[in-house]
Amino acid sequence: MRTAFLLSIYITLVAMFCAAPAIAEQAAREGEESFVVIQAGRVITLAGEEIVDGQIVLADGKIRLVGKDLEYPKSASVIEARNEVVMPGWIHPRTRWQLPSYARSGVHADRSPAQEVFLSEMDTEPLLEAGFTAACFYPDGTGIPGPGVVYRTAGPKEERKLGTAYLRVTMSQPGRDKNTFRSAIELARKELEKIEKARKEWEEKQKKAQEEAAKKKETDPGDKPGTDPKDEKKDQPVGGKEQEPKKEPGDPKDHPDTKDDTKDKTEEKPPETFTPPEINPAVKPFADWIRDKKGIPLLFELARASDLHHLDDALKTTPELPGKLFYLDDASSSDYHHVVDELGKHEAIVFIPPSIGQLPSTVVHYHLPAELALAGCTVAFVPRSDSASELRQLRPRLADLVRAGLLREDALKGVTLHVAMALGMEDRLGTIEKGKDADLVFFNGDPLAIESRVTRVMTAGDMVWEAPKQP
Repeated sequence: MRTAFLLSIYITLVAMFCAAPAIAEQAAREGEESFVVIQAGRVITLAGEEIVDGQIVLADGKIRLVGKDLEYPKSASVIEARNEVVMPGWIHPRTRWQLPSYARSGVHADRSPAQEVFLSEMDTEPLLEAGFTAACFYPDGTGIPGPGVVYRTAGPKEERKLGTAYLRVTMSQPGRDKNTFRSAIELARKELEKIEKARKEWEEKQKKAQEEAAKKKETDPGDKPGTDPKDEKKDQPVGGKEQEPKKEPGDPKDHPDTKDDTKDKTEEKPPETFTPPEINPAVKPFADWIRDKKGIPLLFELARASDLHHLDDALKTTPELPGKLFYLDDASSSDYHHVVDELGKHEAIVFIPPSIGQLPSTVVHYHLPAELALAGCTVAFVPRSDSASELRQLRPRLADLVRAGLLREDALKGVTLHVAMALGMEDRLGTIEKGKDADLVFFNGDPLAIESRVTRVMTAGDMVWEAPKQP
């Protein structure tokens, strides 16, 4: 008996042990959180101090905790990265990676590159190898060609699109672009005037209907019971006694489930609400800013210092529009040093290639990124071109900027947090903080060291790329 009893206990324990993975899988399916812990040699949070021998606790693709000696469930998966440096994933702020070029001009705020991006046909490995976890694809053309759209560089298809970013507004050819910009503003104002006109017509119609209803109520004798002599006779009892009305067989009033809908018929209809006409989508972002003083960010693209003055002139008539986000094209050989202080007064976020140029017609080196940062601008870096070689050169170029005087933190934020701010996604991307997306990049050393390489890339808590093993 005792042997049989012990045998039954043994069989039960074995069955429970074998069923444990299935139970865990079922719990995951039923919505229990899935934890992952990264044991890192160093964590560059860009939200505070760097953490040596730090830990990052992830739950369902989000960052739950960051620090040292953290508590987490024993069932959590552990990623060993004690020989690696972990930082927020890099974000490409302006690219047409593997997209064809085309010419488009005019006002097209409704044209999105989402119709051009086919993720399944793109080779994003060079982006991943450079440390980019996300990229903003922009529409080609001049004038107002459309908004940018942000995608993750890898991961499940349903999690790759992150949303709409800025609306491109070129100002590199003021004679053409300035007129296009002004025409967009004029069209937006006309759209708002159309809505206001429709609102006034609706209000007049409602007012007239209310006046007619009130007048009808005053003149309609049916609304005043007791004024008709016939009604008085009907109300008098016959033979001194009040008689009940004669009920016909099958009278619906006799049925207990029958409702008297007379009251419903006499109740007033709910007031109508105004439905505004649709705004022309080609200028809707401008109408939103003019009417609500908020909307999609506007990215003004300049080619020389004087373009900023033309833009300021165009913005004078529409102070509601924001003038804080700029892309400075070909910064290494232009004359932007003339407007650094003005951009600082704008408290601008500036997209710029990571390079040290020369003052025009001189051999004097000019560190434009550092000067912009000192003036109070937020600097975000854009690779010089959409080529794999330029992606590989981005980190060495950032290191050159730091050696020449740019703060190391500004260099690293220039490819992470500052880009996220420009794209309006700083609540999800750009730093390693609680609640943000687990989009991370792993290095085998300091990110700005020449000998360092990207070893792994994670998006939404999943490891999506690993460097090939060195022979």
